Amino acid sequence: MWASVGILGELLLTAGILVGGYMVWDLWWISGQSEAVAQERVVEFYDTIEPAPRKAAELTVKGDPPVIEPVSHGETIGVLIVPKWYEKTNNAMPIRAGITPDVLDQAAAGHYPDSAEAGQVGNFSLAGHRRSFGNSFRFINELEIGDQIIVETAKTWFIYEMVSEEIVTPDRVDVVAPVPGKPGEDPTRRLVTLTTCHSLTTGEWGNSHRWIVHGELVGWMDRSEGMPDQVLGDPGVK
Repeated sequence: MWASVGILGELLLTAGILVGGYMVWDLWWISGQSEAVAQERVVEFYDTIEPAPRKAAELTVKGDPPVIEPVSHGETIGVLIVPKWYEKTNNAMPIRAGITPDVLDQAAAGHYPDSAEAGQVGNFSLAGHRRSFGNSFRFINELEIGDQIIVETAKTWFIYEMVSEEIVTPDRVDVVAPVPGKPGEDPTRRLVTLTTCHSLTTGEWGNSHRWIVHGELVGWMDRSEGMPDQVLGDPGVK
């Protein structure tokens, strides 16, 4: 009997080591590799456009923002910058078309197909991993009303400010509807939505729920005129 207990104990210990090793592999090695790919995408994006003058540009708040042409699945739309996340995570991450694993597992913010383009009337909706593959949206819970969510495209900066948040079950796909929570209603606002995994019991480590942040466009800037003052000190932003 005691021999059996000893063997069982050894097996459980081995299993614990294997699980722990996998978690370290997933959190550190795989996430590091995903972040490296993401930064390659950001560099590639900046290599295709002219650098913005490193000075504060004036915010445009009247009229209609420039129209951003849609891109094919997996292609880079621009760069997502959340100033609140400086020094905590991959603050400048590529925004790529699609929300399938080939996009999200490379530490990108994935653009929901059929959701609005950046700056346009409707809901520019993005998904990102919380605690794996680069931890892109890990600190979403720290965002507060009024915090900025900046979308940089080839020619334009779109500046959003957080207006609300909610925790929902995965079936609540209406959070990325043109009017969040009201599918079928015609939109009148220019919104951005960030979606990621969450758990009511284990927080950032679970995926039973979704943490949702909604923001609204407050203005935009022409990249040829400069950049938002919030990113002037970030050498990684071009």
